[in-house]
Amino acid sequence: MSKKSEQSGDWFRFSFAKYAHLKAEAAWGLSAFLLVFAVFFVSFVPPQVRVQVGQVSPVDVRAPQECIDQAATEKLRAEQAASVPKAYDSDPRILSDVRAQVSSFKAKVAEIAASSSASTQTIIQSLRPYLSQDVSDADIIAAVAVSPQVLDSSCSRLDQRLGEVLSAGLRPEDLAKAKSDLRSEFLRDKDVPDQLARVLAAFVDKNLKANLTLNQEETDRRIKEAISSVEPVRIRRGQLILREGDVVTKEQMDLLVKLGMTGSWLRLAPIVGSFMMSAFICGIIFVYLSLHHPDVLSAPKIGLAASVFMLSMLAIKVFAAISPFLVPTAAGAMLAATLFDRRFGVFIGVCLALSAGVISGFDTAAFPLGLTGALVAALAVKPDWNRTRLLRAGFILSGVYAGVYLTLGLTGVVPLTDLAVWRNSLVALVSGPFSSILAVGSLPLFEASFSIITPLRLIELSNPENPLLHRLLLEAPGTYHHSIMVGNLAEAAAMAIGADSLLARVGAYYHDIGKVKRPYFFSENQVPGMDNPHDKMSPSLSATVITSHVKDGLELAAEHKVPSVIRDFIAEHHGTMLASFFYSKASEMESKDNRSPEEWDFRYEGPRPTTKETAVVMLADGVEAATRSLSKPTPARLESMVRRIIQDRLLDHQLDKSDLTLRELDIIADTFIKVLSGVFHTRIEYPDKAKASSN
Repeated sequence: MSKKSEQSGDWFRFSFAKYAHLKAEAAWGLSAFLLVFAVFFVSFVPPQVRVQVGQVSPVDVRAPQECIDQAATEKLRAEQAASVPKAYDSDPRILSDVRAQVSSFKAKVAEIAASSSASTQTIIQSLRPYLSQDVSDADIIAAVAVSPQVLDSSCSRLDQRLGEVLSAGLRPEDLAKAKSDLRSEFLRDKDVPDQLARVLAAFVDKNLKANLTLNQEETDRRIKEAISSVEPVRIRRGQLILREGDVVTKEQMDLLVKLGMTGSWLRLAPIVGSFMMSAFICGIIFVYLSLHHPDVLSAPKIGLAASVFMLSMLAIKVFAAISPFLVPTAAGAMLAATLFDRRFGVFIGVCLALSAGVISGFDTAAFPLGLTGALVAALAVKPDWNRTRLLRAGFILSGVYAGVYLTLGLTGVVPLTDLAVWRNSLVALVSGPFSSILAVGSLPLFEASFSIITPLRLIELSNPENPLLHRLLLEAPGTYHHSIMVGNLAEAAAMAIGADSLLARVGAYYHDIGKVKRPYFFSENQVPGMDNPHDKMSPSLSATVITSHVKDGLELAAEHKVPSVIRDFIAEHHGTMLASFFYSKASEMESKDNRSPEEWDFRYEGPRPTTKETAVVMLADGVEAATRSLSKPTPARLESMVRRIIQDRLLDHQLDKSDLTLRELDIIADTFIKVLSGVFHTRIEYPDKAKASSN
């Protein structure tokens, strides 16, 4: 095959792998979006109620969300509009004209009464224009015959009463009643003769007019202002809108239709609302990860992050249906902080609290509790916590919930005298330990599904009672002690350069686990007086036995389901180094035959260290073993040995893939020297008791 075709094949494999990664990342992102959308949509779609107008409701029905009761609002607006007084404009000329007519009528009667030549016809023709048609001619003629005093007092009374009525304002719709009242008043007045009373009543009928005219524009403005002042009647979330046993009215049915509780459940508003809310939540998570955790957006971490968020959303939806105070937002925050870091845990906790608020309608007490719990849970998680301490954090959360709830009560957000409030507070107290239990219980699921290792899992693996470590302690005690020392060196060096010190320490504990299969083939497990089995073996066979502890360790690790990240320490802690002792021995033996051994036959299979942590363990392993061979481990000799070991590994290209810098290697060397100087410190020699007593 040509070099060009090989390059084409490599490019194709690279492109395919990159496409597969992008496809997986897009699939996780889409899955998270669809699940969040489904959770919101199910939350926004209200429960269906099968009732009809006139039927008896079989259950109590409460509003699943806040809405406006349009029928009740319109009724209030109509009542308010009806109560608005109409606006009228007053015409002062009406009063002056009526009084002028009274004076004219009085003068005309007096004039006719003073004339001795006035005929009946003249009297009627002169006074009829002032009167309505229902008065008789006889009454008109009789009115002229009354005494001047009676006429004067009666006309004055008429002028007074007309002035009072018109001064108060007379609307057109009240004109007929005003005329009727004045007619009755004069007809009942004993001081006015009957004929004159009927004439005055006829005068009122003829001349009294409304002096108020409707101002329609001002009236409409007042009505509009009154209607706009009416607050819409709001139906609160959880408010009882239909009681069991009540007959369903048309207004109640319209309200159920508006709330989506009857009729078609598939509506545009919940779909659009769910889509927009899902896009907002997933969008801000994507932006945050792009800015602060770009590594999480690549496989397999994106699958882990998406799974944590999706399972948290499902838990929120399930438990929100029981009680909004039982929503485990803290569990999701704990998981994110444990599997990633605190900052990511805080952000995910805020997103989960916001989602829980949307689902539960932003309850004034439940939302602050959920948000506070998520923040406290994320900040309280420490990298070296074990599961017991994580469970203990649940009780800390309960204390925080109690403090927040008391604060809400003292500030008046929740009424402390309400029995339901105390019931909810008890549920909130249970929510703390419950969230911890959920977080601890789901950690193994994520560890197994995504082959990840958490600080909690690392601490469990470092327990001496772990079956593999316990077996190493019993069957290869020298190797066990060596591994502990390597762990101490690796942990200190990793911490000094900012690597994962806990991972380096635990990886060091397991790096030589394969030696339990043939422990006495390794010098640290050979006791004084024991024959060295390598003395009876060829150098090549000895090299094979020694290098096979890597393969044996990987087999044991796989058998005991040790995480892959720990298995990397087993595979990489020797890299492709040369078993120099047996190679030199073989070279001496074969030089007599003028042959030289093949160097690759005496090298480990590798691979070389690919992370800083495995590289640090490789260096710590070599340094610890080499310093044991020093007869007088003085500080100067320790430093010389440490730097020589590191330089050998560097020149042998064992550290090429580890991303360690020369400055970091110098820091590692200084750290090793400091730790080893403490291990090989000098002690004073105590006098022998027998010699002291004899002296």
